[in-house]
Amino acid sequence: MTPLSIYHPSQLDSNNPPALERFRWRFLAEGDSWFTIGTLNPAKNSNLLFELAFDSSACAVNCASPGDTLGHMAQMNADPVFVGLLAGRTARPWDALLLSAGGNDLIDAVQTPTTAGSDPARRLLLRADEWGDPALGPARYLSDAGWTTFCTYIQANLDHLVTLRDSGKSKGVPIFMHGYAIPTPRPSGIGAGIGPWIHPAVTAAGIPEADCAAIGRLLMGRLAALLGGCAADAARYPNLHFFDSTTLPVVPAEPGTTGESGDWINEIHLTWRGYEKVALSWSAAIAAVMR
Repeated sequence: MTPLSIYHPSQLDSNNPPALERFRWRFLAEGDSWFTIGTLNPAKNSNLLFELAFDSSACAVNCASPGDTLGHMAQMNADPVFVGLLAGRTARPWDALLLSAGGNDLIDAVQTPTTAGSDPARRLLLRADEWGDPALGPARYLSDAGWTTFCTYIQANLDHLVTLRDSGKSKGVPIFMHGYAIPTPRPSGIGAGIGPWIHPAVTAAGIPEADCAAIGRLLMGRLAALLGGCAADAARYPNLHFFDSTTLPVVPAEPGTTGESGDWINEIHLTWRGYEKVALSWSAAIAAVMR
């Protein structure tokens, strides 16, 4: 297996641009921090692209930008570099798109405060006085109206992405999206005051600590079902492929831990071992379609 060769868009216009034509598969990648960085410690850094490997030569031009925050789907669709390479002045034919998206949008929605008077349709978490029947399990803490709003947002941004793809030189090529492993809400951030993300939100909403892990499972399961449902709608999203990472044997972090635990470097980012588990399976799924 050969690791994916990864290039920055700026290298395409350099004095020594990469010879992309020598690769069998040429991907254009865009996404959140699962395609960039998950820790400020260089020795601990990895991402999902670094761990992809194929039995055919493959490269990716990665438009995802390292930074303190993740990338939103709306921001990705408006990224001038990504849009230009896909359907703009600098467009070229790509064999497929690799997309890491939806995770930060979900986290943002979880972080919307449950303040008095706020509209449940604009947040995912409910206030204690809004909680449902305990028989519902962790779903009692989530706003169904807010989830509907979130689904509409994700679907609209995927509509836009498909339109971009089909307006350029890569019309109809596969779009590969990955899911996310199931995080344990816990007080573990990147460092320098960045993160955690989910744990403070569920704590502020008054959700019992004993139910936090179940909230993580439910949220990522719902996201996987949403993205999988979009991929199954071939009429609306032609040639969209979703890989469900929630089913992989990624070792969960222990509740309450503040550093590396299980296959997690912090609350929402994996160690290189964790990314490898996702990447090897996703690589095989991608290759099966590309052939």
